Amino acid sequence: MTILALRHAREMSPVHALNPLTKLLVVAIFWLVSLGQFNPLVLIGLILVALTFWRVARIPLRGFAHLLITLSIVFIVLTTINGFMFYNGKTALFRLGPGTFTLEGFWFGVTISLKILSAVTFIPILTFTTPMPRLMAAMARLRLPYKFIFTFGVAMRFTPMVAQTYRDIVASQRLRGYDLSAMPPIPRVFRGYIPIFIPLVLTLLRRAADLDIAIESRAFGAPVQRTYLEELRFGIRDYSVIAVSVAVFVLLFLYGSLIPQLVNFSHS
Repeated sequence: MTILALRHAREMSPVHALNPLTKLLVVAIFWLVSLGQFNPLVLIGLILVALTFWRVARIPLRGFAHLLITLSIVFIVLTTINGFMFYNGKTALFRLGPGTFTLEGFWFGVTISLKILSAVTFIPILTFTTPMPRLMAAMARLRLPYKFIFTFGVAMRFTPMVAQTYRDIVASQRLRGYDLSAMPPIPRVFRGYIPIFIPLVLTLLRRAADLDIAIESRAFGAPVQRTYLEELRFGIRDYSVIAVSVAVFVLLFLYGSLIPQLVNFSHS
């Protein structure tokens, strides 16, 4: 057994073994809760459910910290804007010039931030635990057009390749004495990236041309019934996860409906 196979075996988890359609359904179920609820406690519960899936799937929890840091600026901006501009704000916390920062606006901004965070936290449950061939086979089971499936798969595979190509070009230019990080900010914005992006675009165009030749030589678009290497079937584990997810969905919705919100966001 190769090192890659051993690493793959260690990374396998019960979440990896689930049918991709099951994971897609679970994500959709909890997204419905995230979109339909404005109770911060329910949204925090959703995040905890997502992190439980992360733990079972052996997704490093430090990724959640990176996610928080990445989205923190968006959350601060949302909370600040809503604090000053919320239509139903009544309880003033402080004043800044002509504006008044209200408690209701603050909680509304926090709630919207929690809605975004809860929705984003569920995405790795599908993307980090599903190999691309299985995901494409699941999309085919949903009767999506094959050209859309192929385009999606190529885009997902090309994204890390573009990032790696960019890093390789930056390293190559640095070896030639062109250090982008040593340039002042303004010249870097207007002129610094030109020697980086021109070879990047040319490299990507060359690889796109090679891909075009490769798919044309394999009769892409031929009117035939396509088959897939992955045969997707639902098992007892899939039905159990769906049932538990539906039960949690009902409990969260009932809790959000019966327990009063911290702040009433409706019109007065």
